Amino acid sequence: MYKIIFSDFDGVLFDSVKEAYILSRYAYDNIDFKSEINEIEYQLFKKYRYLITHSWQFYIIFKLIKQKINDEEFELHYNNLISAKIKKEASKFDEKYVQGRELLLKTDYKFWDSLDIPFDFFYELKKIVDKKDNKIFILTNKKKLPVSNKLKKYGADKFNIFAQEDLTKYKNKAEFINEYMYINKLKNAILIEDSIDNINECNKYQNIKTILVDWGYISPKEKGKSLKDVLKIIQEVI
Repeated sequence: MYKIIFSDFDGVLFDSVKEAYILSRYAYDNIDFKSEINEIEYQLFKKYRYLITHSWQFYIIFKLIKQKINDEEFELHYNNLISAKIKKEASKFDEKYVQGRELLLKTDYKFWDSLDIPFDFFYELKKIVDKKDNKIFILTNKKKLPVSNKLKKYGADKFNIFAQEDLTKYKNKAEFINEYMYINKLKNAILIEDSIDNINECNKYQNIKTILVDWGYISPKEKGKSLKDVLKIIQEVI
């Protein structure tokens, strides 16, 4: 029996691509949060969102969009830059990206709050959490406060949250889940994700079952499970 379920936040529970785009262009080009959206740029950003696991990687997306890399070569260029350890170059971008979110939270919370939209899965999972005493956790690379604030808006304060603050000493979510299970003497866990990188890392552990969803930011090469199938699995194991 699976004793605990972890669900990603961005791309699984909430569609946050607009927030990511607005913060990324602010960090990359210092464009005001409320400036008109460049629709061509935004659609490209959405198209390649599936490549991202951490916010600093948005720097690469913007860099390649600005260079007008064609679709056939975009992922190759992205992977080449990742392997070239561009993280150091992207560090200032990432700092400004995070600062931009904190600035919005303080100065224009209503606008920030309007950017993320719940997926249907959020409402279905909330029903389960509200009705049952179970072990369902949100596991996200975002900071805890904005996630907690977003959940409270929708009356979802019963969710437990593991956030960026909890993940800092781990290389990835898989390491965190594995240690959490060891400390709490749990034999099995489930991770619900839209990131194939996180899925692959968790698949290295036999006691972590992974579910790739077919909504959110999944690679066009991957085939995820439908909302109906994901809910069926959850109901079977809790």
